[in-house]
Amino acid sequence: MIVRDAYFSEIYELTKLGEDIVIVSADLGAPSLDLFRRDFPQRFISVGIAEQNLLSVAAGIALAGKKVIAFGLNPFPVTRAFDQMRNLLNNLQIPITVAALNSGSCSAECGYTHMPIEDFAMVRTLPHVCMVNPSDEIIAKEAAKKLLGKKPVFLRFDKNISGYRYDEEIINFSRGFVTIGLESELSIITSGNIRASVENILPKLKMLGIDVKLIDAYAFPFDKKEFIDEIKNSRYILTIEDNVLSGGLGSLVLEILSDNHLNIPIKRLGLSFGNNLSECFINRDLWYEKLGFNEKQLCETIRKSYLELNKYDNNKKKI
Repeated sequence: MIVRDAYFSEIYELTKLGEDIVIVSADLGAPSLDLFRRDFPQRFISVGIAEQNLLSVAAGIALAGKKVIAFGLNPFPVTRAFDQMRNLLNNLQIPITVAALNSGSCSAECGYTHMPIEDFAMVRTLPHVCMVNPSDEIIAKEAAKKLLGKKPVFLRFDKNISGYRYDEEIINFSRGFVTIGLESELSIITSGNIRASVENILPKLKMLGIDVKLIDAYAFPFDKKEFIDEIKNSRYILTIEDNVLSGGLGSLVLEILSDNHLNIPIKRLGLSFGNNLSECFINRDLWYEKLGFNEKQLCETIRKSYLELNKYDNNKKKI
């Protein structure tokens, strides 16, 4: 099942076991919510298409002692209700979980209004909000078990991600990332749906003589000290994200390098748009093809970026 349904299925089981959970929805349903609404109708509230009201109602219920999930269609719980996120979740630290369907470009066919390509940059300005970008069903299920009612949380669900890649015991939301592979001169840092694509092409990269350490950053803010320990021996870093580059994952890594005086060449790959926006928002597959992000092209994209970083590093040594 997709990560959203994995999450809500776990929520249903927790409610059956006696957890005091309430779901507030901005006029949005899901197959995984059908059983919850049937068996716990008094615990499901729809506020209509009103995301600001969604978070305000959720905050009141949370202050009454319930474990509350505010469920809406991304980007609206962030872009339309950022004032509520900023004040209720970040400033007052009310432990609401904002569960948002759609991350990045997964709903590109709906147009720019339905593409939350800036939400990562916006939410990471809120230091008390734990942002989770599940790359498999286990992360989604563990978020339900370990985070609900404990702290303010923003969940970014990609409707195209499903399957199991991790064991429960390695998911640690304080650490915030998983490393795949041993030490190598190239570290690729990514998140969400791109993580699986990169792992799938690791054998092809190895055939090209490129060994990779893959870092799946799934929770933010992550443990910066442990992250530095993972990347400090890298000669090159490549970040790949399904977000705009401004303020995104690559920007976060650049800030960490700068703040800790680490001089490692870095290349950022992400969503960048020219003047013809109407040509970009078609669907994710076509847009990834333009960017060189689909699985067939990604190997060549990484190879070229690796050569570019290597050339930069060699030029720097000559100087």
